[in-house]
Amino acid sequence: MTSNKCPDKIQVALATASPRRRALIQKIDCISPVFITTNAVETIKCGAQETAIANAFIKGECAAQMTDLPVLAFDTVVGLGDEVFGKPHDRASAIAMFKALCGKTHEVVTAVYFRVNGKIIQKSEKTLVTFGAFNEQLVYNYVDSGAPYDKAGGYNIDDAEIKPLIERVEGDYYNVVGLPVGLTEKLIEENLLNGEDGYSA
Repeated sequence: MTSNKCPDKIQVALATASPRRRALIQKIDCISPVFITTNAVETIKCGAQETAIANAFIKGECAAQMTDLPVLAFDTVVGLGDEVFGKPHDRASAIAMFKALCGKTHEVVTAVYFRVNGKIIQKSEKTLVTFGAFNEQLVYNYVDSGAPYDKAGGYNIDDAEIKPLIERVEGDYYNVVGLPVGLTEKLIEENLLNGEDGYSA
């Protein structure tokens, strides 16, 4: 969004503690984010998209109880076939995730929850990521650094240590980081800046 569309920024609550999402939301010019950390308990459904949508809703609804501002919430899940990969809880589970994902193409789904004046909009973005063959030294070093434990699928695509493992990314790169910037901009423009809900800039 260009600045001439939004001379006055609109405050929006962003329900996340993720430093990656907090950085990416700054790419959207028309809003001024107010960060809220929730104690939402995440769930796992049948499928990556279903899980991401359910968790984004849980986070968003928790945040909506804490503010009258429009609320954005996100959840990112890695899926491979019918298997859903959230955040690893220990070293063994992190290594197991890499062993499952290496040599294959997996999907990264980020769901967006957007609440404006009681209206809830939910959308999702999917990106395909292909890993090369399992590299024991690379994976073990990455896991032992502690990096995987707050990340869906056990990795952050921006981490330099993991980049040699990534062969191909098909779709929105930012979606893999955790916030689909293009989709989020579109939802804000259609539902917050069009004047229908009294927030027109």
